[in-house]
Amino acid sequence: MIRAVAALACALLASCARDKPPEPKADDIGAQTARIANDTHVLRDAQESVNAVVRNAPDCEVAKASMEEANRKIEEAAGKVQTSTGRTTLDAMRQQVRHVAELCP
Repeated sequence: MIRAVAALACALLASCARDKPPEPKADDIGAQTARIANDTHVLRDAQESVNAVVRNAPDCEVAKASMEEANRKIEEAAGKVQTSTGRTTLDAMRQQVRHVAELCP
């Protein structure tokens, strides 16, 4: 009789554990979306500066003058990005500025 009650109690506990909703993970879709939105906002300024460098590449003097600001904004953004995609984007921005710097010695 005691074994039957113990078995019933175990079965009830097991079924209760399965019915429990999963706890939200720290990496759920809402948290991911927030990090992506943050990166989009953080990268906007840096991208505008890099675009100015690339746009002005045919005029090396103007491009050189805007490179310092672009590099500064890239480094500011580097401390604020939260996703690997954001870091990859920053690396691409650095490469664009570096490429223009090579074209304009």
